[in-house]
Amino acid sequence: MERNNEAWLRDLKADVAQQAEAIEELLKHLRRGVLAYLYSRSDLNYLADSELRQMSNDFAQEALLKVQANLDKFQGKSKFTTWASKIAANHTISELRRAKWRDLSLDAMTEAGTSLQEILTVPSNQTSIPDTENERQQVWDAINDVINNELTERQRQVLVAVKIENYPIAEVARLLETNPNNIYKLLHDARLKLKHGLQASDLDYDYILKLFS
Repeated sequence: MERNNEAWLRDLKADVAQQAEAIEELLKHLRRGVLAYLYSRSDLNYLADSELRQMSNDFAQEALLKVQANLDKFQGKSKFTTWASKIAANHTISELRRAKWRDLSLDAMTEAGTSLQEILTVPSNQTSIPDTENERQQVWDAINDVINNELTERQRQVLVAVKIENYPIAEVARLLETNPNNIYKLLHDARLKLKHGLQASDLDYDYILKLFS
């Protein structure tokens, strides 16, 4: 027999034995929903089924803790399982976004097709000339080196998130648990270090713009 809202709240707040049964049932429900969502994400197709199932279990467990911590906030305007599933969905999306953003790497982006032209906002339909392409690759390698070796981890993350992944400043601030002003400061310092690093390699900014125009 399916629990109604009152039964869910009662059982999740009951003694250990009764609570354990409700928790296990709710966890199975959340896990199914999270796994279905993970399967629907085309950007996760490269993961093995076992990895997706492990992720669904982890996210469901974490979401369950949030549900339990917020039982008193449930207003009964929908089915309890619908409310709990929404918490799980929001948690899953947030964690996937954090993981993607945390794992950003310029090398990986280059392999995936991201190039310097995206940073400089240069049209991608330009004619390729071998000598020019070689120069561009050298410049990209220099930029890659500065970003990965001269910038702090925080500066690198902000520069990549804002300038390559086009994350909004406010979203980057939220993910880093700071404020937009601090993100602007990190971005400014990252750009300054990048400029100085390129100058140290005898790469003039005007030359780079011309090279990628």
